[in-house]
Amino acid sequence: MRECGGEEVCVDVVQAAWRYANTVVVCVSVGRCDCVAASSSFYPTTVTVEAARGAGEERVVIDRSTGAVRTERGAGAAFAGAPQRTVSAHGVMGLVSLQRGPYLVLITGREPAGTIGASTVYRVTETRVVKAAAESQVVPGFDAVDEATYLRLLESALAVDSFFFSYDMDMTSSLQRQQQQREEKGAGSALFARANDEFFYNKYLSESLIAAGAAAFVLPVMHGFFECRQAIVNGAAFNYVLVTRRGRKRQGTRYFARGADADGNVANFAETEQIVDFAAASASADARVAGVQLSYVQVRGSIPVEWAQVINMRYVPTLRADVGASHKRFGAHMERLIAEYGEVAAVNLVNKTGYERPVGDAFAQLSGQLGDPRYHYTHFDFHRECSRMRWHRISILVDELAPLSDRFKYFRARAGAGVQQHQRGVVRTNCMDCLDRTNVVQSELARSVLEQQLRAVGVLTEAESLTAFPALRAMLNNVWADNADAVSGAYSGTGALKTDFTRTGRRSYWGALQDARNSIERYVRGNFFDGERQDATDLLLGVHCVRPGATPFADRLSSEARALVGTVYVCLFMLVYAFFYPRGGHWFGAANAAFVACWLAVLALVPTDKKLA
Repeated sequence: MRECGGEEVCVDVVQAAWRYANTVVVCVSVGRCDCVAASSSFYPTTVTVEAARGAGEERVVIDRSTGAVRTERGAGAAFAGAPQRTVSAHGVMGLVSLQRGPYLVLITGREPAGTIGASTVYRVTETRVVKAAAESQVVPGFDAVDEATYLRLLESALAVDSFFFSYDMDMTSSLQRQQQQREEKGAGSALFARANDEFFYNKYLSESLIAAGAAAFVLPVMHGFFECRQAIVNGAAFNYVLVTRRGRKRQGTRYFARGADADGNVANFAETEQIVDFAAASASADARVAGVQLSYVQVRGSIPVEWAQVINMRYVPTLRADVGASHKRFGAHMERLIAEYGEVAAVNLVNKTGYERPVGDAFAQLSGQLGDPRYHYTHFDFHRECSRMRWHRISILVDELAPLSDRFKYFRARAGAGVQQHQRGVVRTNCMDCLDRTNVVQSELARSVLEQQLRAVGVLTEAESLTAFPALRAMLNNVWADNADAVSGAYSGTGALKTDFTRTGRRSYWGALQDARNSIERYVRGNFFDGERQDATDLLLGVHCVRPGATPFADRLSSEARALVGTVYVCLFMLVYAFFYPRGGHWFGAANAAFVACWLAVLALVPTDKKLA
């Protein structure tokens, strides 16, 4: 991703594909350009965003001096003025205001990720930040350094492969919600008007376009996971689609986003939808299933109480939870889930003893006090029940939830016949991070429902199960493991743990070794790198709004604290060095063991936050 301006483009002009063959043009409509050298000056007054073909005469105009956005109609004059340079793009994610003023965020690269019905879903492969502020708007001194930092953070937040969109389908909503929104607001309403506010990831970036009435230019983008695979069972072909939509209202990294806020928004909240699509172009023409779409939705999210893990450079951070301050947060969260999904079955997977017990007990206490017959609570100590590689015991939880799953049902619709069944409840699963244990349980619940769905449409007989179709089973395992890695990467910075079980159905010692590697990487990232990732996320989602002249980057650490942090960095470097280049040539040799022991001793002597206080 790169900024548009300077020596590369003297006059900002962007062409973008919009609604398939149509294009959007971002250009300077008034101005002067001296394209002689990299230092040439340029003084335009507006930036115009307009459709070159097929979208009428509407265009968005951004004032480069004030940053004001307005919509205009009438014959376009974008290409009537001075010579202009162009660059291809595929949509507008929105605008963000930094120290110098507004910047346009454009989708300049895309690739088809799959289909749902007749709609194509695209993955964003490249974005571009286009400076919309006037060249005369400059920031001096340290403000210029801050501006460069803001741009770098914005680029890092956008430089992921987990943004998805569709031109004619609301990717922020499940199939059931899409149907409900079409009935309430009409099929001809703008996509953003039907979008799910929780999963409309570029909502903050789009606010100025929405306020200006530029509905044709607002493209809801989802952040999370999407995978589409073709499957064949007993001669019936269908697309198996797995979608995970990550919430935007309390988003962040592992140790910087925990628990629930005052409005009931929880960290790492995500909706996962399993779709069996017989309406796809490649699906079976069998009359029993032609045009049928089946959907099953689950959600995950941090334990909805006020709790946090305080980073202190120890492997296990200090855990703090406040049950007394959590009643309103817990109630607001559950009320929102019930309003959105119907009944809620909360599945708590944290340990019932030891370090995790305080937050688990808080969840149980607040659940017992809720007093809503639409809410159901289950505590399944995953590590105790499945210890010593007894992963088959997950079936205990699946069987326990079976009566609720049967009552909740799943969404079913058919082309020409409309909705045949609604999903009337949702399973909400959590562990501490809502990553590894959560994904294992969600994948098993989804498989159980998939069997029910395929039996209901006549693809499986009552005597058959998915275990009779090893190719399908392998495909499901890999898709769910990919989903686990995607969600984990966004939250913790590493791939998920326990994916050897998800991919193969068995826990292995090699998988446990890989989990140890990821756990060490999570420790390093959580203590030393996730703060900047959190800053980037906050900037993209509007949690932090840039104020000209104010800096959030001032170093407030004391000299002693900086020295201690430097010491930790040196210790970690030496330990990593000993791993890759062991003293004496052997990991477990006496020389290397003594070397590692010395640096571990130094690391252990570094004061924690409590000692510094």
